[in-house]
Formats: sequence, structure tokens, C-alpha cells
Amino acid sequence: MLVDIIHPNLGPQTTRLSVASAAAATSSTVENNTGFATNDYIVLGVLGEEKSELIILTSTTTSVTIGHSGGLTFDHAVRTPIAEIPYNQAEVYRATSQTGTYSLIATVDLTVDEPYTTYSDATGTSTSWYKIRYKNSNATTYSEYSDVVAGTGYTDDSLRSMADEVLGDFGDEYSKEINRKTVLLYLKAAVRNLTKELFKVAPDYLRAYTTQALTASTATYDLPSRFMGFIRVDVNFTGSTATDAYKVERFESEARGDPNTTYYKSDPRICFRGDQFVIRPTPDSSSGYAFLWYWKYPAVMADEADEHGLPFGARDSLVSYALWRAWLGRDTDKANEYKSMYSTARDSWIDFVSTARQAYNNKQVDVVFGNDLYSD
Repeated sequence: MLVDIIHPNLGPQTTRLSVASAAAATSSTVENNTGFATNDYIVLGVLGEEKSELIILTSTTTSVTIGHSGGLTFDHAVRTPIAEIPYNQAEVYRATSQTGTYSLIATVDLTVDEPYTTYSDATGTSTSWYKIRYKNSNATTYSEYSDVVAGTGYTDDSLRSMADEVLGDFGDEYSKEINRKTVLLYLKAAVRNLTKELFKVAPDYLRAYTTQALTASTATYDLPSRFMGFIRVDVNFTGSTATDAYKVERFESEARGDPNTTYYKSDPRICFRGDQFVIRPTPDSSSGYAFLWYWKYPAVMADEADEHGLPFGARDSLVSYALWRAWLGRDTDKANEYKSMYSTARDSWIDFVSTARQAYNNKQVDVVFGNDLYSD
């Protein structure tokens, strides 16, 4: 299995060569070495390009000289960029399952003349899972662990795959002009926008179901995670079966009629209190259940391996949206071009999803009885 390791962000310290440096040179003249220190690691050259080198500084004499006693491997021209890099190695960890125990299997030197540092795991399989952390071998300091990823790699709908496409189309594959984290934020914003559009035409895709155990003398309960809105709530104040539950016919303000209104179990009411919901009348038994059908936002994309969670085909819209946002601060015409592409892709996708759903419904029996309505 091949494990591609993204290089850590460079900086904050940067400078350039003010005099060309030849191969085997043990020191270089730079524009300004302020901020650099002995034992710092630097990248001499452009990250991901041939002949770029990762070296450790052995001295910072005067204000324009840096020492690297190991000697350079290649010649470097005047104005070659230099940037601090916090780590020079990566540790690769492997487990047999996503939530299993991860063991260190290799420590590899970062290869800054390639787009990624690639580690070949000869004993890994498609069922292996990996994570990495960066290491500064001189200071013996480490980064946080990366997100975990399956041996099969990232899916087309994963954050990582979409971010790679955005950076590639932006012409910034190595994330020099735009931070990868910024691209991920754009993609997450795109998911939120598409979710709202999808909700308008095909709410079935966003339906979810759960139950809430009731507690005697407790009227207030947490809303389900990623809650967007209730579709239906049934309440059984004395048992755990939905068939014996009463349907909530009214969702109302908590202040309306309370506390003087008399509520009945046969006619339960629901109101909202921040990120909680309130059941009236207050349950007087801990054996009852509320049955909740609701609209739910797609899960939060926390890791790069996470998928967007929308129906198939959303990727084109998400990528176009992120490219529109990325180009806004660089080229207005290009940004407008991607904005138009986003609008076209979004409308086409929404039309397809809603039409497909209508065609699907036409083949179904519309009348449904019992507690299976909307259930998973």
C-alpha cells in the first residue's frame, strides 16, 4: 500500500538567496536571516519542485549568512526561496480497523522535491488503516496525529479528494497561495448551501428517525444531533411502542397558555427551548418514549476522509463553489466564471434529484399506515 503524506505548512520565517549557492556549499548568503536560528530546518527551493532540498541550519552568522555544514546537493540560483519547515520526518502508524490500535511501522524523511512524501507499506492491505504525525528529529518534537484514512485511499466524495481537485484547478497543487484549511472551509460552506437547496425540493433525503426515552417529572430533552426541524413526533407516556403513542398535532411557543393551560396525554404538545424540546404534559413515568421523525443536516465533515453526505452528483457543485470562493480575491472574472459554473451545476443537480425523486414516488403506494412511516 502507498501512503501519500502531505507536507507540513512552511513558515513563518522566509527569505531568498541574494547570491547563488553551488552544490556542496556549506553556507549561503540570503537577503535577511532574521527569525532563523541554528538547528532550524528549512526548505531551499519551491516545495514539490525538482532540486528543492530540506536541510538543517548549523549557524546564522551576521544578518545575511546561514550555515549548513552538510553541504548542498544541488546548485541554487539567486532569488531561490527559503522557508522554515517545522518538521523533517513523518511517523506512519497502521491499524487493522478504523478504531483499532495504531502501531508505529515507519519513520520516513520528508521528500520536499516531490508533491507528497510517499511511503510504501509492503505488508499493508486494502483493509489497513493509517495515520501519521510529523517529527522534528533534532528537537524531538511532534505534531498532532493526522486524520485516519483507509488503505483503499480517499473516495471521490471525500473532503480530501475534493480539496485536491480545487487546489489543482486553482493552479496551487502544493497549497502555496491558498491554505488547504481554507479550501476545506469553502467546501463545508458549499455543503451547507446545497443542503438548504435540497431541502426545498427533496426533503425525503434528509429525513431521520430516533427515539427519546422519557423521564418522570422531566419535560425538557435535547434535540437530536444535526437537527433541522421536526416532521412528526408521537408520544407514548407509559410504554415503548409507537402504535400506542399519540401524535403531536401542535408545535407551539412554550409561553403560549403556559402555565395555566391544562395539557392531556391524549393531545401532547411540543415547544422549543434553545437546542432542546419540551413535552407537554410533563411525563410522570420513566417507562414512556417519544418517537421522533425529523430533518437532519448531513454529518459534520471533521476529517479529510469524511464524505459530504449528499445524494450522488453533488461533488461538481461543491468543487465549483469552492473555486468561486478561492478566485474571489485573485481574479474577479475567473471568480464569476466559477460562480456561473456553480449555479449551473447546482441547478442541474437539484433538478435531477427532485425529478428522480418524483419518478420514484410515482411507482410507490402513496398511502401508508402504521408506525413505519418515515422510519429507517
